[in-house]
Amino acid sequence: MPIENLDTGTILSQILVLFILAAIGFVSGKTGYLPEKAGTVVSKLVMRVTMPALILSKMLSADFSADNYFDGLKLVAVALVTLLLIFAITRPFTRLLKIPDKSRNVYCMQSLFGNVIFFAFPLFQALFGDIGVLYALFFNVGNDILLWTLGIYLAGKHKGGGFGNALKHILNMNMIMFIIGLILVLSNLSAKLKGGVVYQTADMIGKATSPLSMIFVGLVMASSKGMFKNLGKKMLSILLALQKQLIVPVLAGLVLLFAVKQGWISDVVMMIAVMQLAMPVGTLTVSIAAEYDSDYEMAADNVFVSTLLSIITLPLIAYLLKLVL
Repeated sequence: MPIENLDTGTILSQILVLFILAAIGFVSGKTGYLPEKAGTVVSKLVMRVTMPALILSKMLSADFSADNYFDGLKLVAVALVTLLLIFAITRPFTRLLKIPDKSRNVYCMQSLFGNVIFFAFPLFQALFGDIGVLYALFFNVGNDILLWTLGIYLAGKHKGGGFGNALKHILNMNMIMFIIGLILVLSNLSAKLKGGVVYQTADMIGKATSPLSMIFVGLVMASSKGMFKNLGKKMLSILLALQKQLIVPVLAGLVLLFAVKQGWISDVVMMIAVMQLAMPVGTLTVSIAAEYDSDYEMAADNVFVSTLLSIITLPLIAYLLKLVL
């Protein structure tokens, strides 16, 4: 997976394609062309049907070596360590800003969890093909472990919620399908299934993930009712986007570059990790905030602002990566 594939022009054109898909969802939501609950239905369809199918099809089709899997495990570790460090720094920072509890917890949660599925998977598929999606899956494992524990805890913290309710979310359908796919690959059964009926079915369903994901992003953006009304919160959204999509990836990139020079990780691990950390705020955080009666309107605003800014920040991060790798 060469660094040359990380072309800023290609990234920009792919982001524009993704934005057109998101615009379809945005207009459909704002005009009422799709029903009010369409976003919820699309999200569940992606997370429970098309995404598990995509994971299985990619794991059955990609030519992953033992070194690739070792890199994948390093990506899980990088995701866990990096996100925990971000939380350790962001938590006291939000106290200095004197953000109210409900909003502070949302800010912390969204500073950690980017759109590593709905936005990253289509982009990585376009840039790197199936192997790029598989690497993204490994980062997503670490991301999901913290999203469904620390993320849930933050969303419900203002109500005194704990980790108990969060733990049951870790073993979701995507994680289950990832484990099944891993077992099939390591046991060499994937070679027998590749090209067969199971693979063809999974592949056909999985291909719907990218367009549906971006339509869902548009529907979430359309649900942001406070756009441009609260200037203070808009400035907070911009600050969050700059922190998450520029400052954190650059700082993490410097640390990971040192690890590359020392031979601890490969340049592929660094490239995938930095790009994943640079993704705009995750759309799932809005649903989580709403479910736990946190500041979900601010959460939706943050998704809107960060997704718009990603058209500038993602090509910039890609350009910086090409300079150092």
